[in-house]
Amino acid sequence: MELWEHPAERYIALGSLVVIAISLAILAGKRLTEPAALILETPPQKPTTSRLTLKVHVKGAVQRPSVYTLPFGSRVIDAVQKAQPRTDADLNAINLADFLEDGQEVIVPSKNRLVSIPSLALPSPATSLSPTQVKQSAKPKPKIIHLNTATEDDLVQLPGIGPALARRIIEHRRQIGGFKSVEQLLGVKGIGEKKLEQIRPYVRP
Repeated sequence: MELWEHPAERYIALGSLVVIAISLAILAGKRLTEPAALILETPPQKPTTSRLTLKVHVKGAVQRPSVYTLPFGSRVIDAVQKAQPRTDADLNAINLADFLEDGQEVIVPSKNRLVSIPSLALPSPATSLSPTQVKQSAKPKPKIIHLNTATEDDLVQLPGIGPALARRIIEHRRQIGGFKSVEQLLGVKGIGEKKLEQIRPYVRP
């Protein structure tokens, strides 16, 4: 028995095979002409294990002065605590809340730090002076005075000569018409031998 008894069935079968073959050829051609899809794989990222750090030098009133490594964003108090402040540390003298910088030097002062005080010249022990000695010590060193031209201000510069005695010397000079010798001062009331010897080195006629 033949597979297809009628010629029409044969043509239909052949046509179906041709259609299937053409379809398969088209599909195969598309696969060959389409670019292969690229698959890009992102390499896995390594987890960040190290953090950014800074180094600071802590010294002063601390038990462990040294260079310490701290994370960025740390404050002064973090560095001071690592160095262990001593009992005499004056923490109020520094800003503990300030941010640290890499390479910074943190100095913790001590409460017992010495303050430089300039030495003051102390007066020598006081000695008891008489009122006359005190008055004479306040006068400048007398200069040579000419009795015939001296004013009251000049005369009071002499040791032991006050304003009243200076006026009497000038009055006596007027009365005698001028001094011829230093000894004529003995004619002034209030000037004796002792006072004359005291002022003799500084007066001339």
